[in-house]
Amino acid sequence: MSEFTSMIHVKTPPRHAYKRNSKKAYFSYSLRDQTFQQGYLGVQPSTIQGNFHLRYKTTKPLLAYSVDIFFKGKIMVEWNDGQNVHSGFKTLLEHGVRVWSAEPIQHHEPSAVKTTRGKLMTNLTPQSTNYDRNRMMHFGEITNLDLPFEFLIPNNALSSIIPMNKFAAIGKVSYYIKAVISRYLPPYKFLRKSLKIVEVRCPITRWNLPLNIPPRPTTLTKSNDSLDCQITFRQTTFKKGSLILVPIKLIIHDQKTFIKKITVELKECHLLKVKRRDQIIERSVITSKASSENLSLIPNTTNEYYIEMKLDMNLIDSKRPLNVSMSNDTPPLTRYSDVDIEVTHKVIVKIYLKNARDLKFVKPISIVNAIDEKEAEKLIYEWPNIDSEWRYDQLLILPQSS
Repeated sequence: MSEFTSMIHVKTPPRHAYKRNSKKAYFSYSLRDQTFQQGYLGVQPSTIQGNFHLRYKTTKPLLAYSVDIFFKGKIMVEWNDGQNVHSGFKTLLEHGVRVWSAEPIQHHEPSAVKTTRGKLMTNLTPQSTNYDRNRMMHFGEITNLDLPFEFLIPNNALSSIIPMNKFAAIGKVSYYIKAVISRYLPPYKFLRKSLKIVEVRCPITRWNLPLNIPPRPTTLTKSNDSLDCQITFRQTTFKKGSLILVPIKLIIHDQKTFIKKITVELKECHLLKVKRRDQIIERSVITSKASSENLSLIPNTTNEYYIEMKLDMNLIDSKRPLNVSMSNDTPPLTRYSDVDIEVTHKVIVKIYLKNARDLKFVKPISIVNAIDEKEAEKLIYEWPNIDSEWRYDQLLILPQSS
């Protein structure tokens, strides 16, 4: 596919993004972007936009009846409890549009797509008139063709969920764009398949409004005869890629007690559900460590110590990216179904002691994709028929553009 990428001035998905690829047919992003998704899903109407390209030699053109583009989302859950395998699969949505046909496309007829929540969503699917499936269709010759496409993402669609790749357990939400080419095959090529399919992964991201949450510190404490420990979380909701600060204060009562090390760990948890059964899998995302040498003695004290631990989410391995938290107030497509995934996060603080029992703290937190204030203000200024007094925190109640 690299030979065709250099022929056009658009950005194309990397080769590993394709489930089914072809050297003569490929996708590209719209407007020199690096993603198919346009807009901030969850904050404003969001769409899938892109182009499908066909490049065949003039001496050997593609003989085809039609080209259809589909946008599809699905959820898959599976785990092995040692005795049985529990698995579930569900199509979240599937929209299709005919972008090219050898037969004349004279009008569009709406077709209903039923989601897992039982609601009907309408998408436009081209239909050719006076079409008789019992007669031979006309086919066309294609050598160089660029076909744009666009789909509206349902507002209650959830973000893509990347699986943890845990042994014997998997849960993921995936979206794909698929091109289906109905080919004409001469009689002597009856062994070939008449449908040519090119399919590429299309990650979807949900967004939140800017995080202007007033500070609401949460304090966790534990005590024993040897020491007192206090941990203060200044906030419990964080923007993806931000810094998580964990201030720790220690008061040592027994001089025989010695702090060996302190670890702060961010964990991601997936609750997999299939019908009435569920399974929790976890993975460590990032860890920070400190020794007793990193502790600072609080001035004017003899036994009180302080340290501020940090978890920088920018340091997370890009090969194993972080999924955002899924809250119950989000209306994803999988709610009320027999197949579901819930993503949560927690910070675990462990204090390892000598001559005393170790201490462990667990604090649930939320990690979201939040747009910044400047981007929110930009959305307001570009919105049609807008009142100058409206602010970014009113975006969700703005009228949709016609």
